[in-house]
Amino acid sequence: MHKSIRQSMAWLHSWAGLLLGWLIFTIFLFGTLSYYRSQISQWMQPQWHQASISQQHAFASAWSYLQKNAPDAQNWQINVASTEQPFNRIYWQAADHRYVFKNIDYRSGQEVSLTTQGGDFFYNFHFQLYAVPVMWGRIITSFAAFFMLIALISGIITHKKIFTDFFTLRTFKSQRSWLDFHNVVSVIALPFFLTITFTGLAIFFYIYLPYGLKHNYSENTQQFFQEIAETPTQHPDSSNPSAAMLTFPQIQSILNKQWAGQPEISTVNVKQPNTRAAQIIIKQKQDHSITLNSPQLVLSGVTGKIIQNTRRNTAVSSLYAGIYGLHMAPFAQPILRFALFLSGLFGCLMIASGMLLWSLKRQLQNKQQQFHFGHYMVDRLNINTCVGLPIAVLAYFYSNRLWTLSHQINLEIPCFFIAWFLSLICALFTPKKILWQSQLAVFIVLAVCLPLLNIFTLFQQHWIHHWQDYLYYLNFDLFVWGFAALAVFIYFKIKPIQEHAKQRMIKKIQQQREIP
Repeated sequence: MHKSIRQSMAWLHSWAGLLLGWLIFTIFLFGTLSYYRSQISQWMQPQWHQASISQQHAFASAWSYLQKNAPDAQNWQINVASTEQPFNRIYWQAADHRYVFKNIDYRSGQEVSLTTQGGDFFYNFHFQLYAVPVMWGRIITSFAAFFMLIALISGIITHKKIFTDFFTLRTFKSQRSWLDFHNVVSVIALPFFLTITFTGLAIFFYIYLPYGLKHNYSENTQQFFQEIAETPTQHPDSSNPSAAMLTFPQIQSILNKQWAGQPEISTVNVKQPNTRAAQIIIKQKQDHSITLNSPQLVLSGVTGKIIQNTRRNTAVSSLYAGIYGLHMAPFAQPILRFALFLSGLFGCLMIASGMLLWSLKRQLQNKQQQFHFGHYMVDRLNINTCVGLPIAVLAYFYSNRLWTLSHQINLEIPCFFIAWFLSLICALFTPKKILWQSQLAVFIVLAVCLPLLNIFTLFQQHWIHHWQDYLYYLNFDLFVWGFAALAVFIYFKIKPIQEHAKQRMIKKIQQQREIP
């Protein structure tokens, strides 16, 4: 038994952070990248760069396509083209309850086949993983988030001087340096870590705490999802007679009267199209609210009459939307979004430094310098996660520029996993002395060369013709070079820490031998 609550919490903090630390780091990194998933998708699809978006034309194109191809569907959903997504994304629920998804070029009204997942790959991976059933992926990530929350709370209890230690940073001094750095990055964005972890857990509470729903909603648990819906759920009724819906010019006329200035539209949802009960829900894109309470217009699909009191403003719906909004931050403007991005990076640094601290501490405790398979694997998994995963992300981008754009075949995800696996294989057979430097060197070379390859590819394949056009891609490339600079700093500073740890270990062994 441990002597005190702090010692117990220290043990819990150490092991909770290690056991799922590699998965938590992956979730945090991909969640952080997801703050800019639309920008990543734009960078990976330069063929859409020159498209000038006319939302009125985009809305009309999608409406015409659905009327032609899905007139008898149960509902339609249109994600209207915008600068972040320069094509219409539509889906509908067919009469046999199947969902059909299409991407439509709003200029021609024709289907387009996207050759890349872009930033959506990172976004989907961070909450449901990849190549596993969706529900199992969400259960696993929720379990990891639960461990993260335990590690955060136990860490706060363990470090009773956590805010005092925030102002103490002893650089390049073995274990103490890692501990000070771990404390600093933990305190800087601690409210963010607690918020993002708790809200991530709360979003999927109905998966791992289903009995709460059953207790409050009896056997009809679907009532909860109906209650949090933005508009009341309409159940399809086959007895509803067919009726001609409003034409697009009629809808546009109503929008012009109701919304002066033609604000940007986010989504259009049509329930029971081409029936007397048809409803059209149009939502504005601009939303500064945490509870996802963006302005919307609900019309009768037949008469054009504006339907009142259609929003869900119950306590449950507002609370759930608030939790979702805090986690996803759709309200964040550029400065706040960048601050959240930095906080996510601090989270990655906190997790990485914690795992490295665990490994270094065991190394110092191993006074006999005996081989320990568990410690060996932890070292290799640490490097594979903290450096190998970023290398795999760069491989994902390299595949886009070297293959996808020229061959229109998507090998980005296979390249991602191959690069990650090769990093692990190299880590397993690389001597510990050069373990970190070798993979950091690979990352630095790839990160420095990626923007150069981007510039060459854009000009060579005529995606851009002038340097002024390159400004569209400059922010992404500057981010990559920034990470390269950080890796260079770590490359030159991690060796002194390793040498200091080695000298401490040798000194302890000598002192032990001198004791009679």
